[in-house]
Amino acid sequence: MQERFKDQLDLHIYTTDSPEAAAYSLRGSTNIFVNQQWVPLDVATSKEKMMEYLENLLGQKP
Repeated sequence: MQERFKDQLDLHIYTTDSPEAAAYSLRGSTNIFVNQQWVPLDVATSKEKMMEYLENLLGQKP
């Protein structure tokens, strides 16, 4: 995803006990946020769905 979206995507990985995660009520071990908005797990775990989600969000739909 980083290669496809280059400068438009800035990736950060945090653990559920990190200060950045403190503001969220996280119930599982896999949680994806884009612009502070939670991404549904079925989208986050599918390369195709996540690509479409990011294309729509960033206005890059071919």
